[in-house]
Amino acid sequence: MTWIEYLELSEKTLSSQFNCEDEKDQKVLHAVIGILTEVEELLDNHMTENFDPVNVGEEVGDLLWYLSILGREYQLQYPQIIVKDKNPEPMSLVLKITKYTCKLLDMLKKKIYYNKPIDEVSFKNTATIIMLNISDYMNCYDLNTEEIFDINIQKLKARYGDKFSSERAINRDLETERKILSKEI
Repeated sequence: MTWIEYLELSEKTLSSQFNCEDEKDQKVLHAVIGILTEVEELLDNHMTENFDPVNVGEEVGDLLWYLSILGREYQLQYPQIIVKDKNPEPMSLVLKITKYTCKLLDMLKKKIYYNKPIDEVSFKNTATIIMLNISDYMNCYDLNTEEIFDINIQKLKARYGDKFSSERAINRDLETERKILSKEI
């Protein structure tokens, strides 16, 4: 079979449904997509010659922001863990975060395109595993969860004030944000 033939035949089984009318589903989809895009930014930082520790804190803060959506929608508490030893392989944790976020995305795909209900217990457990892996990752860089929460909110206040704006999301003051993330402000 050629690619052209495959394109035509595979389209016959493409779902044209979109079962995401519910505001909760829309928020959860936003959160899971956001987690994946932030993990991609962490991967970029790890794969560059000029690793930026300030960027680690920024991306972790953004990951936690997206996880807060799941926390609100599923009444999740952020797990408090004490890690005695630092994981010597922070990239293995980034891969685990990616893997479990893909599991969340798969549950959402089945909900949105196949209309299969989300198993909330499995979804919550998977989200909690992501949080635990993020905590373990933060420990690799001696990052404090509450401090990351504070810095992330300061950055977002500098960007948006008290309310989201698409225009301000696109036209950011990166210099001010970097100062906040570097604790210069």
